[in-house]
Amino acid sequence: MNALSLLLLVVSTAHAFAPAARNHARSSALRSAAAAESVADGLVKTVTKAGQGLPVQLGDIATVKYSCYLPNEPKTPPFSKSNQQKIVIGDGTMIQGWDKAIRTMRIGERAVVRISDPALGYGNVGVPPLVPPGAEIEFDLEILDSQPPMANIDFDNLAMADSTPRTAQQISDAYEVRRAQMALEPELEGLEGWIAKAKNFYFFGLFEGETGQQAPWFLRPSITFPIAFLVVGAAFYISYASGAITERGAQVTDELDEIILSSAASDPAGFLLAMTSLVSNSIEI
Repeated sequence: MNALSLLLLVVSTAHAFAPAARNHARSSALRSAAAAESVADGLVKTVTKAGQGLPVQLGDIATVKYSCYLPNEPKTPPFSKSNQQKIVIGDGTMIQGWDKAIRTMRIGERAVVRISDPALGYGNVGVPPLVPPGAEIEFDLEILDSQPPMANIDFDNLAMADSTPRTAQQISDAYEVRRAQMALEPELEGLEGWIAKAKNFYFFGLFEGETGQQAPWFLRPSITFPIAFLVVGAAFYISYASGAITERGAQVTDELDEIILSSAASDPAGFLLAMTSLVSNSIEI
């Protein structure tokens, strides 16, 4: 009797420490105990637990638990798995076999789906080294929850949403948060500090992107704007130094103007008398 108990203990311990690949056999046992359903050519779904909720619809946001593996390689662990993953039904991000099978399921349902047609899986290319070319795929899929895409969106509040502080209290809170953030940032000194201050100028960051991707050097405002200022300043200096820029509207005199001006300066009374006589003759004419 003691020998039998010891044998059972050894067997149970061995199963407890079995690798994750043993889940394939467990899924196969579940599949054999239920009726298989052909969803499409090369795509078979076997329901292992019936769902009591509503069927999922195209565009729903579903929470699923799944495990994907290669059925012909039982010793290979699952190449993809998740205990809680949010997906959009039919958005095209998953393989065709997944999309076709999950659209036949309902909330709470669990099924083992086998894809024997590579066109519904990863094709003849596969995903080396995880999925060989043209390999059959099997996944254990359970729908934990599903919601319509617009169920939790309040468009009225979304349209009016504004993160800009408006009231005095909001402005004060935002200012304190910013001060706290600045206190945590180390203060740069020397050349690095000067460069950091220069980058804070508005025109340096006017066209900076928010993706974090570096633009080519000739498209970076921190480089192109200073170069543009230098080019414009140099062109202005060269134009001014070469005489291309002159005073607009400056008085130009000829020889007759010089004679009249010199006469007025030497004999003001005679010049005034001559001008009066000239004006009188012009009026009479």
